Amino acid sequence: MRFQTSVCLLALSFTAACASVDPNEAYPKVAPFAETVAVGSTGDAADDPAIWINENSLEESRVLGTDKQAGVYVYDLSGKVLQFLPIGELNNVDLRQGVMFGQQTVDLAAATNRTINGVSLFEISSDGTVEHAGDFPVETIEPYGLCTGYDESGYRVFVTYKTGQVEIYSLASEGGAYAATLENTLKLESQLEGCTYDEFQNVLFVGEEATGVWRIDLDRHQEFSRRAIDRVGSPTGLVADVEGMDIWRGPTNSGYLVVSAQEGDRYVVYERSAPNRWVGTFAITGTLDETIDGVSHTDGLTVTSVGVLPESPTGILVVQDDSNGDDGLTQNFKFVSWKAIEAALSAPAN
Repeated sequence: MRFQTSVCLLALSFTAACASVDPNEAYPKVAPFAETVAVGSTGDAADDPAIWINENSLEESRVLGTDKQAGVYVYDLSGKVLQFLPIGELNNVDLRQGVMFGQQTVDLAAATNRTINGVSLFEISSDGTVEHAGDFPVETIEPYGLCTGYDESGYRVFVTYKTGQVEIYSLASEGGAYAATLENTLKLESQLEGCTYDEFQNVLFVGEEATGVWRIDLDRHQEFSRRAIDRVGSPTGLVADVEGMDIWRGPTNSGYLVVSAQEGDRYVVYERSAPNRWVGTFAITGTLDETIDGVSHTDGLTVTSVGVLPESPTGILVVQDDSNGDDGLTQNFKFVSWKAIEAALSAPAN
């Protein structure tokens, strides 16, 4: 799935000769197969999604999506709203399934909540019903981005900040009540938001919005090594803000890291395993019948490799769209088949 950019695209930010060219003209395009209704708040509202897999009925899987002015929505795979939990200014959300606390096994989501300056937790039942399960405070003012992980170190919540900090919390549960412990704080130079954790590699991927994508290898809660796998302005098409990211998980260590290059209205894909080579870059356009509009300025995203729908046997990508239609006032989430992305990135360059 190697894709190369054109000479004109690489020169776009440096020469007037290409000024009238669509900055994504040289990148392949894919179209959504579904979208959600717009979130209830207007302006900068929809932010970050997470996918819950219904292992008993894949087509009954769910998508959680935050309205950062109000709470979290729960959607089915057609984009229909099934629930809305109005519990505060939730920014980023992530989840892990099959989490064990002693003899209890739960599917557990977490989201940064600026209203309480902390993290809100949600349990997801076997039928996909989401319930608020508690909160915990964080050490630093204004929690921003978030991702979760579950491995031999337990259930962990990684909270990112505009200050460049990453706080690592471990979670415990006793009698159904959750408690968090701050295990470590990492520091990068500037504003962070998007992150994703790879349990197989013990790696935290973090987006430094104005700089690039970082790979941080961990030994439990401690940083073992740090390396930038891409920089803003590189030939991959990565531009600021570096925003949402998630891992399409193949067998063992195979798969891809997907990153939103927000100002470029595009997505950059890297190999999951080191050295995290660039695979390709794509954009999301509207459907041919114009029933679903294209996607711009994506903030959060999530991806799964589970074939939740027959027409999407290798999974789906869910992205935030900062302008649902032409009004510029409402935002929603778009659903894209990973099969379409695979086909687009395998196509020859324009």
